[in-house]
Amino acid sequence: MSSSKTSTRRHRWRITLVASGVVLLTATAGTWSFLAPPSSPPDYTDERPEAGSDGYVSVTRSTLIDAPVAAVHSWNNEPSRELDDLIEGGDDFPEVIGTTIIWGDWNPASDRTGDRRRVEFADGHYLAEEVLEDTPARFRYMIWGFTSHQRLAVRHGVAEFAFAAEGEQTRVTWTYSMKPTTPLLRPFVTNFLERTMSTMMEQTLAGMRAGVEAESGTQ
Repeated sequence: MSSSKTSTRRHRWRITLVASGVVLLTATAGTWSFLAPPSSPPDYTDERPEAGSDGYVSVTRSTLIDAPVAAVHSWNNEPSRELDDLIEGGDDFPEVIGTTIIWGDWNPASDRTGDRRRVEFADGHYLAEEVLEDTPARFRYMIWGFTSHQRLAVRHGVAEFAFAAEGEQTRVTWTYSMKPTTPLLRPFVTNFLERTMSTMMEQTLAGMRAGVEAESGTQ
């Protein structure tokens, strides 16, 4: 092979590498912009997704609280207790810093079914939350409209707290089920639930147990 042909091919290869680098940088910049927090909060007034019966990935955590069910509800439903007082953030899960009611009054003293609110996180992202069921035995809700990268993999999530008496104690069971945007991303969603969400759930349940037992004098 002549030196001139070799030089030409090397030159073309360098041009290809440079062009590929420019494309990669442009794509990366676009991705970061796409994943950045929104400049203003979503209004979340559109119809919520319909909860299905299959295709979800789930994780469940529970705790036994040394207090009756009524005491657990009393602590959880204290009017001055906000969502950010209940949910424990962490290294992989941003803290909740506030909520804004979209509709309903979100009054713990009444049935909150159908009430909706916007949840804001410390990283500048948001999601919508709507109550699906609100009874003494179960609090079930849906989350959707993620502005963070979760929206690429999760259509929506359905979660519930179940409260069951065990003698004078209360078993609180928290289940989170998330619907992947495609079956191909099911492993990612499973990993997110088992590594990130489960840690947040365990810490939140531990905080609930400590708070209820301290208030009930059983700690």
